[in-house]
Amino acid sequence: MNYRLTVHLEDVKRVSAPTGKQVKSAKGKMVNETKSKIFNTLSFYCKTEDDCMKKLNDVKSKYTIAKGKNAKKMHKYGKELYNISFVK
Repeated sequence: MNYRLTVHLEDVKRVSAPTGKQVKSAKGKMVNETKSKIFNTLSFYCKTEDDCMKKLNDVKSKYTIAKGKNAKKMHKYGKELYNISFVK
């Protein structure tokens, strides 16, 4: 029995990630292709809900947690976007 903590982050910088493909450069040489990606969701597995809350506090000290901005989802609007779920 475990719990999973999922946290959505705000103000995350783009990173270069290799795609594993090779493409021709402007000079005709074969080079490794990279794409710019945003990793704005973190996920952790914890043994207890208390462990999840400790991890959430650790994440809060390092990152800015995104807040709900969709006015059609008022139950999330203005609240920090994280979830703790039970997994087997």
